[in-house]
Amino acid sequence: MSAPESENDWENDPVWDLVDQAQAPEANPLFVRNVMREVRLSSETHRPWWKPLLAPRPILAGSLAAIAVAILIAVGPEQPEQPEQVTGDDPHPGEALESQVPQLDALLEEEMLSQAAEDPAAFSDEALVALLYQ
Repeated sequence: MSAPESENDWENDPVWDLVDQAQAPEANPLFVRNVMREVRLSSETHRPWWKPLLAPRPILAGSLAAIAVAILIAVGPEQPEQPEQVTGDDPHPGEALESQVPQLDALLEEEMLSQAAEDPAAFSDEALVALLYQ
């Protein structure tokens, strides 16, 4: 066998006839988009759902919120004591009211002094002197 005969065998091979009859494949119009999406998805690493919660930013935000709530609870408005309820069975209801009047006056004076200490411009000079000399 010579070299030219082997070349002719390749050209006369029936496989080449099939290849010549085959149509060229055409790519789907969305081929590039689909391939790029698969590349992106394969390169992404999936972290567990709980890992982002352990990042420094959420931990810092949660701790600051907890501290703010604790401060608000500690500094929150104090509730005044409830005066005792006067029942209809009390034989001397006037005495209970008379004993509460001095307590209310003392509370009112305290409140006025604290308001004057916070904002003295809200009171006139005469009112401030009267509050101080009571």
